[in-house]
Amino acid sequence: MSKIKEVEVDSTDFMFSKIMKICTLMGLVILIICGVMYLAGINPYLDTSSVVKHWEKPAGQFWKDIKNIKINDYSWFLFNLNHTDSFAMIGISLLSLTPLVSIIFILPKSGKVYTVLLLILIAEYIFSIIRPFIW
Repeated sequence: MSKIKEVEVDSTDFMFSKIMKICTLMGLVILIICGVMYLAGINPYLDTSSVVKHWEKPAGQFWKDIKNIKINDYSWFLFNLNHTDSFAMIGISLLSLTPLVSIIFILPKSGKVYTVLLLILIAEYIFSIIRPFIW
């Protein structure tokens, strides 16, 4: 008969995974609710039939054909959060920032070596976010 070994999990590891789980669930719930509302035709920013007709086009042409606008950044969804498809971007943003949020939360509880490594990770993460705006 085999023995089951108990695994000890460090409190920072547990906190990291708990925050990842909560933020991921929140992001997914936002996406699912907004997606269902969008597909049901509840206050969309983009008409679903137009989107399907122009989906294969490059982004610039897509936006020109759908809304007759030129998109240079992500501000379009921030100014249209009252629409279900734009609000879904909040869920996407939350999902993409989940690892950064989790790292920031465990930073105060980490040891000296881990703090240095986590600060390097945070710097890399922030740089990867702002890099498209620099170049």
